Amino acid sequence: GWVWLRRSLGLALAGTAAWLLPVLSAQIGLNGALFAATILGTLSLTMALGRGFRRPVRWAMVPVLAIAAVFGPTALVAPEARTADDLVSGRWEPFDEDRITELVAEGRVVFVDVTAEWCITCQVNKKLVIDTGTVTERFEKGSVVLMQADWTLPSDMISDYLSRYMRYGIPFNAVYGPGVPEPVLLPELLTVQVVLEALDRAAGSE
Repeated sequence: GWVWLRRSLGLALAGTAAWLLPVLSAQIGLNGALFAATILGTLSLTMALGRGFRRPVRWAMVPVLAIAAVFGPTALVAPEARTADDLVSGRWEPFDEDRITELVAEGRVVFVDVTAEWCITCQVNKKLVIDTGTVTERFEKGSVVLMQADWTLPSDMISDYLSRYMRYGIPFNAVYGPGVPEPVLLPELLTVQVVLEALDRAAGSE
C-alpha cells in the first residue's frame, strides 16, 4: 500500500514539474529551463538508483545536483531582461492603461485580459471562451481592442492595476467602452454569454 502511494505521489510531482517547465522557460529562457530539467532528472535517477553508489558518493551527489538545479539556470539567462510585454503576441497588444482612456474617448471598446502561463484558470478561459469562434467574431465585428497584461513575470504595474480594483489574483478581465462610466469587471470563470453581454454594455448596445 505504501509503495503504491509513494509511486503515485512521485508521478504527481513529476507531472507538476513538467507542467512548470514552460513557465520557467518564459521567465529565464529555454536554455535555463532545459538545464534545470536535466539536473532534476539526473537528481531523480541518482536518488532512485542510489544503492548502486557508495554512500559517501551518494551523499555528495544529491546536494550538489540540488544546488545546481536551483542556481545553475540563472547563469544561462539571456543578458537582455525580459518583460511582460515580450510575452504578448498575435492579435493582442501590450497593456497600456493610458491608451485605454484614449481609445474609449474615441468610442472604442477595450477588452483587458490579465493572465499568466502558470494560471490554469486563465488557460481554461482562453480555450473555452476567449478563443472561441463566437467571441472572436464579436471582437472582430465590434473592432474591439484586445490588451493583455501577462503576469508570468513579476510586474509592479500589473499588481498596482489589480489592487485598484481590489483584486490580488488572476484571472482578471475587464471591458472598457463609451457605454459604461466604469469598466465592466468579469467573473474569474468566464462564459461566452457573460463576455458578449459585457461587450454590448461597454459599446452602449444595451
